[in-house]
Amino acid sequence: MKKTNTKEMINDSKIKIMLMALLAILLIIPMWYKNQKPEVKKDTKVSHNSKDIIKDEIFENLKFTNISLITDKNNMTTFSADVTNISDKENEIDAVYIDLKDKDGNVVISLKANIGNLVPKSTTKINTVAKGKFKEVVSKEIRVFKS
Repeated sequence: MKKTNTKEMINDSKIKIMLMALLAILLIIPMWYKNQKPEVKKDTKVSHNSKDIIKDEIFENLKFTNISLITDKNNMTTFSADVTNISDKENEIDAVYIDLKDKDGNVVISLKANIGNLVPKSTTKINTVAKGKFKEVVSKEIRVFKS
């Protein structure tokens, strides 16, 4: 029978402890990663929800609906709307200005939107973009673009 000395037993114990520690680490790390939640990026779009901006509006023979004014993370603000010719004849307004106003009625920016010739009862989508947040905007006014 082989005799084991104390030194060998201590070395064997150290090896067993190191192997158990390594095994524990290998079991814990995957569980830790599994419980990590992915970083959720905050929605970086800002909608301007003033009722005077987003309300439907009739201008001349055009009805503006589904209106939105949204600023993205790059400070680009987009005004969009569906425009319907509600008359019985072809639309004569080729383009409009959308004046965005502050609470005092001052024009902050005028956005030009091309509509084109709309046959009766047809709809088009307009989008116009400008650089800036325009936080102070609370209302809009639509007017004919005159070239």
